Amino acid sequence: MGYDLLAAVFFVAITPLVVAGFVLFWFVNASDHEELARHWRAYARARGLDLTPPEGEWPNRTAPAIAWSEERAELRLTTLGREASVRTRLTVRPRGSLLGTLAMELAPHGTTPAVMKERPARFGERILGERVMRMLLGFRQHDRVVVTYRRGRVVVEWPGAERSDARLDEARRLGAELARTIDDEFRATETRAAASKPAT
Repeated sequence: MGYDLLAAVFFVAITPLVVAGFVLFWFVNASDHEELARHWRAYARARGLDLTPPEGEWPNRTAPAIAWSEERAELRLTTLGREASVRTRLTVRPRGSLLGTLAMELAPHGTTPAVMKERPARFGERILGERVMRMLLGFRQHDRVVVTYRRGRVVVEWPGAERSDARLDEARRLGAELARTIDDEFRATETRAAASKPAT
């Protein structure tokens, strides 16, 4: 009986500490999300970009998103994941699309992809030309960067909720170059297809 009483006393004593821990955890995460939203709001305003502000309450609060258009694509920056697993995502939707899929991972060190899956064979060469690869290697900055292409959409992801204006600018330049490369390939494919048609 003594042990039951001791356990009950311990439970009563520890419960306020657990509740306080959850409150502190909620406050820190909510504050972090608001800081990111403020930073991205200022960045978007300074560069004339569209910002979709976060909505709802944490933990169901949406992430802020920055959207803009280039001559050849629609682009978007957002974050996904929570706490230690949060990532920044750049999405590029070029005007033209290619038939194929790609998944590539650049490890924090080295100059060659750590993982590369593509279909058809050598499809990655059409998207990740020499200039794009140089930009990706420079952008990586000792982070693990993942690039995927599927259904006409390129996604570039890297760890953390990006707060560096310079790196956000670099991500925008990378997105524009990816869009240009894919659109050039799309136009070249159309030209080759038209040239191969028999004359009527």
